[in-house]
Amino acid sequence: MTDPSSAFDALAGRIADIERRFSGLRDDLAELSGTATDESGLVTATVDAAGVLTGLTLAPAALRLGTEGVAEVVLEAYGRARAAATTQMEERTEGLDATLGAGLTDLFGKPGDFSAMRRLEETVERLGRLGGRLPDTPA
Repeated sequence: MTDPSSAFDALAGRIADIERRFSGLRDDLAELSGTATDESGLVTATVDAAGVLTGLTLAPAALRLGTEGVAEVVLEAYGRARAAATTQMEERTEGLDATLGAGLTDLFGKPGDFSAMRRLEETVERLGRLGGRLPDTPA
């Protein structure tokens, strides 16, 4: 029979390990951006990690394209910037889902495998019985 205290310590250790692996990732992704220029070089767009446009630069010559032409090159630069941001996101998070998934599988078992839940319920029950045997704390 596993000591409930050591089981919870092991669980806490695994969770802390997962947190350590991914600490800083949120800040890293918050700083991520993608910048790209359209094929003509007249428009440069910058987007954040979510693809939100954060910067747009038009060369004076872009205005000679007319409203439809400007719209076209802006959309092209924007699309390229989003693609650049997506590529960076994929590079920075490569393997993250597999690592996180493995860590969670270690903790809770595979989907549909309820043995981890049974083990947790058994541990909580043991702690309850153990708590019932401890003397009351002084008031």
